[in-house]
Amino acid sequence: MFERILVAVDGSPTSNRGLKTAIDLAADQQAALHVLHIVDALAGVPSLEGAYFPTAYLDQMSEALRDTGREVLKKAESMAAARGVQAKVALVESVGHTVAQAILGYARKQRADLIVLGTHGRRGLSRALMGSDAEMVLREARVPVLMVRAPAAAPSSPGRRRGVAKPAPRPRAQAGA
Repeated sequence: MFERILVAVDGSPTSNRGLKTAIDLAADQQAALHVLHIVDALAGVPSLEGAYFPTAYLDQMSEALRDTGREVLKKAESMAAARGVQAKVALVESVGHTVAQAILGYARKQRADLIVLGTHGRRGLSRALMGSDAEMVLREARVPVLMVRAPAAAPSSPGRRRGVAKPAPRPRAQAGA
């Protein structure tokens, strides 16, 4: 069904969960697996309007982000190999683009027919304030997108879901009464 699966990773537990799902799918479908890490150079720059940052600082920050990305990809490649899946890894810098735009561009370039992303499943104000690269990919992708939720985002039991009430415990009969 799928021939080329793209998974974007950042090394977080949520991203690793998406990676594991993508590896399992690639193994099951005998599909090519592309593992992508986006270096968001602006993520490492403090947002102090009008502040000056020496070029050496920015260069060191960018190199540290690239080093981290290479480590994340190395671990992802090892995880895939352990399942017998050969992964093609790529480190892409999102200069002048959002992370979501970089993922979508890479997906088009590689002709991916499925994109797998880990997501925190934020709602309400936290999602509005923080934005969501995963949500933008979901809205803009021309291919199916599989969103894998963080373990903490999933309800722990059916009774804990919103709007589902647990029945009250029944009183026990007293012995000898």
